Amino acid sequence: MPLIDEFNEFLSTVNVATTLREKANSDETGLLEGERHLLYEAIFLRLFRAYENLLESAFISYLTGEPTTGGVPVRSHVTPTDRDHARALVTSSQPFLDWTSPPVVMKRAETYIVDGDPIRAAIAASQSHLQQAKKIRNHIAHNSTESEKEFNKIVVQLLLTPPMRKLSAGELLSCTPTAGPCARKEILSFFLEKLESTARALVS
Repeated sequence: MPLIDEFNEFLSTVNVATTLREKANSDETGLLEGERHLLYEAIFLRLFRAYENLLESAFISYLTGEPTTGGVPVRSHVTPTDRDHARALVTSSQPFLDWTSPPVVMKRAETYIVDGDPIRAAIAASQSHLQQAKKIRNHIAHNSTESEKEFNKIVVQLLLTPPMRKLSAGELLSCTPTAGPCARKEILSFFLEKLESTARALVS
C-alpha cells in the first residue's frame, strides 16, 4: 500500500478515536465514569497501535525507494527487492521489531537510512511524549508491577503532583491538568494531537 494510503488510514483511526472520545463525554451516552475510563484505554491502545503500524510501514517504504508524501526522496543503505525482503533485512534474527522505543527506532533509522531522516528527526522531536505514551500503553496492556512503577512516574510527570490514590490509565487519560505539559487539555486529547503530529513528521 502506498505511504499516503497508510497515512490516510492512520488519520481515519485518529478521526474514529476523536469521535468516540466526544461520544464518551456526551450526556446522551449515559456512560458511567468507570465505563468511560475503560473506553479511553481502548481508544488509546487503538491509536498507539495505529501509530506503530504507520511507523513500520513508513520505514519499509523508505527502504524500498518510496519518497515521502511530499515527494522528497529518501536514500537507503540497503537495496531490498521488495517490502517483504526489506522487512526481512531489518528483522534479521529478531522475533519481532520494537517500534515503541524512540532510541531503538532512531538507531535503526541511522543504520538503514542515509542520515536517518525523516524517521530519526520525527522521533527525536517527539521523544518525550512517545516515551510517556509507551509507558501508558504498557500499563494498559500488562497491568504488571513493573508497568505500574513506570506508569506512576508518568502520572507525576503529567499531573506534577502524586495523586491521593492510585489512578487507572483511563482515569489519567481523562484528567485535565491545570499546569504542566498538558495544561488545560485533557490528557487523551493531548496524546491524540501529539501522535498525529509525529505521524505527519514521519511521512512528510
